[in-house]
Amino acid sequence: MVAWSFPFSLISMIACIITLWAPYPMGARMPTKTIAAMPWSNGCQGLQSCICPRENHLCDDLLSMIFLTIARSTAWAAYPLYVLMFMSKANNLNNFLQKTALRCWINFSDYHRVHSLFGIIVGFESMSHTFFHILRWARRNNDIELLWTSKRASLV
Repeated sequence: MVAWSFPFSLISMIACIITLWAPYPMGARMPTKTIAAMPWSNGCQGLQSCICPRENHLCDDLLSMIFLTIARSTAWAAYPLYVLMFMSKANNLNNFLQKTALRCWINFSDYHRVHSLFGIIVGFESMSHTFFHILRWARRNNDIELLWTSKRASLV
């Protein structure tokens, strides 16, 4: 169960990186002229394009874009693990799946170990996600205030 679940996290991380670094509208990377027209930015600093879909995701330099990529990709990598942690405690579903042909490849009987391991991994991902968002906001003048002034910051 554990080994085959990590490719889903990897696919999720790759999707996150694509949606961040691809040009707008597929991704969040926009030209500096578009970013400069937004009320919370003066444009990209030394770059032709940067990431700025909203105020609390303003990344107008390369280091901020790298920190945002790390923060968001750790969150996206955790999403498949959340699903599997929930499924690990769904005993009726586990009992049903043990009676299917999937039991030849997946051990549905030892889900407590999976739940514990994924809980630890999600904990580390959550801490790194939070750390890189705070680090990115602390680098800019008053962006650290987004932690208590922005509704979205508490959700990020």
